[in-house]
Amino acid sequence: MEQVFKTVADRIKEARVKKNLCQDFIAKSLGVSQKAYSKIENNETRLTVDTLISISKILEIPVVEFFSDNQSNVLNDFSSRSGGDNVIYKTESDTEKDELYQQLLKAKDELILSKEREIQTLLNLLHSQKSK
Repeated sequence: MEQVFKTVADRIKEARVKKNLCQDFIAKSLGVSQKAYSKIENNETRLTVDTLISISKILEIPVVEFFSDNQSNVLNDFSSRSGGDNVIYKTESDTEKDELYQQLLKAKDELILSKEREIQTLLNLLHSQKSK
């Protein structure tokens, strides 16, 4: 079975669509052009923590949801689409940075634990198949 990986940009777009909001509304709320916002959703621009926090507030969802493993796996996209990191820490207050960092670490740890369990289950299945 093929795994579907979602980037932060994919999850932002998905959340916006679920809320039935247009790109223009989000762009205006952020104080950027629709074209600039479109580049965020298409992972064609670097996304700062400040912008990610603003988007989460506009969409009324916690930032950690953009990194959650509730629906499918999360992949930080370092592909040619973005040319590099898709999240950059910038000028957010230290407290908010620390909070976000802790949320991201927790989400990462939960994802790693989940993947370790999946790997162990697959290894057990493989070993049981070989022993037959």
